[in-house]
Amino acid sequence: MPKITIIGTGLIGTSMGLALQQSNLKDLMVVGTDSEHSARSAAQKMGAFDKVETRFFDAIDDADIVVLATPVMAMKDIMEVMGDGLKEGAIVTDVGSSKGVVLEWAADSLPEHVDFVGGHPMAGKETSGPAAAEATLFTDKVYCIIPGSGASEASVGDVATLVEGIGAKPYFIGTDEHDSFVAAASHLPFLLSAALVGCTSKSINWADIAQLAASGFRDITRLAAGDPVMHRDICVTNSKPIVAWIDSFIRELHDLRQVLDAEDGPDPAAVKTVFDDAFDARAKWMAGGVTLESRDFSPQRELPSFAESMGEMFLGRRILDRRDRIMRGLRGNRDR
Repeated sequence: MPKITIIGTGLIGTSMGLALQQSNLKDLMVVGTDSEHSARSAAQKMGAFDKVETRFFDAIDDADIVVLATPVMAMKDIMEVMGDGLKEGAIVTDVGSSKGVVLEWAADSLPEHVDFVGGHPMAGKETSGPAAAEATLFTDKVYCIIPGSGASEASVGDVATLVEGIGAKPYFIGTDEHDSFVAAASHLPFLLSAALVGCTSKSINWADIAQLAASGFRDITRLAAGDPVMHRDICVTNSKPIVAWIDSFIRELHDLRQVLDAEDGPDPAAVKTVFDDAFDARAKWMAGGVTLESRDFSPQRELPSFAESMGEMFLGRRILDRRDRIMRGLRGNRDR
């Protein structure tokens, strides 16, 4: 029976456990562990795991896949101590928002008999902790897969099988691409949210401003309510791409400032163009019109086949048949 161990029973780790419990993956043992007793206890009460271990090495003993679902900076220490407890052929993956440093830590710390396959589900909430977990958190969400340099195609396939099993969509992407793109689409938004709260709440008029703040202010500052430790770790481990996108945003704001601060006053047509362009771009994205026509290969390697060894144990025949049809279609696209 395949064993998956999830280290970290917060929002993402517990949601993954719940999703696995409700998935089509067969004959699977899902084990959870966390350094905090309260997190372990809450996850256990929610029924996310077949077993919750108090001791770290008991949790990873004989595990086929180990998922690091902790804050990013905690992963380095975990990798440094876990090596001797991992069996031959084990796979380690993670759910961190920064990939460059995590892959470096894996290469430096994990033993050669273990494969590392980086992962990042584009899913979450502003609330944290196991009590906020949902089995459907990953449903139809993009799940980035970034293999380590030494990872076998079979190991990458096993992680892709796991990703599909929880309802997410595997998306193969390079390390630098990932860290830059998520800095724009995920990290910059929560920094802007925090900056707006800081800008307004530090005003001497904040008490009056707060009385006027309504749904618009609430919605744009929602991300500032996120886990401070998670946000800290993201900023520390992905600082350069984030700074590049902050600079880009500052230029965008400066351009808008120039429009509003024109010598003869703002030109109504120019101001409207700013909002027309933003409206159209967002509407196209929301309608699903911003897509890649084809992404049937990874910048690092050809799209790997799903591992038959674990796939046969995990998945029902119907899902395997669908997978085969997808792979035949991808091969056909390459041949054209």
